[in-house]
Amino acid sequence: MDSQDLDDQRLKKDAKMRRFYKTATNVFARKGYHETTVDEIAQAMGVAKGTIYYNFENKEDLYMSVVQEGVDLLKEQLQQAVNEGKTSEERIANLIVCQLKFVENESDLVSLFLTELFGNDPLRSQLASRMLSNCLQVFRSCIEAGIEDGALGCLDAETATSSLFGMITISALHYIHNHLPIPVNQVASDIGKIFLRGTCSRPD
Repeated sequence: MDSQDLDDQRLKKDAKMRRFYKTATNVFARKGYHETTVDEIAQAMGVAKGTIYYNFENKEDLYMSVVQEGVDLLKEQLQQAVNEGKTSEERIANLIVCQLKFVENESDLVSLFLTELFGNDPLRSQLASRMLSNCLQVFRSCIEAGIEDGALGCLDAETATSSLFGMITISALHYIHNHLPIPVNQVASDIGKIFLRGTCSRPD
């Protein structure tokens, strides 16, 4: 088997797992963690329950794997968005658009993640917080680069990171909560103006 065949198999496997996680996410989001059974997820996937337990230790392991997969997907898309920008301002603009689209396209996953992040289970909340830190690092690296190259003014990277991420998330959730499509271009443009005009370096 040559390398192309191996790559094709890997892509097919990745696509299959993404479909699996997407289906499990929808079931968990619709019924909630406690009301969802492994049988229901297996039925939705069209596989035997034993297949689920072959890959996951129990329902909680499956659930947190679903959340982790979603966060990994967001980080992957954010990094790709950064890579496509040529300047610090372009990279930040790309991050804004990317996150808005992710929240809109993966609203069920975002709902699950926020439930755990602000939930009553300390262990799951801490795990969700660590997951979030990995995504925020993409924002922080981009902002730190902007400060270093002079595109952004002198500001605290940690505060700027959480502020930008928060603006995007709350803006997107406003539309999701009201069952409205997100006008991505307009919202991204407005957030970009608010953030960049407030942080960009200005000549004396």
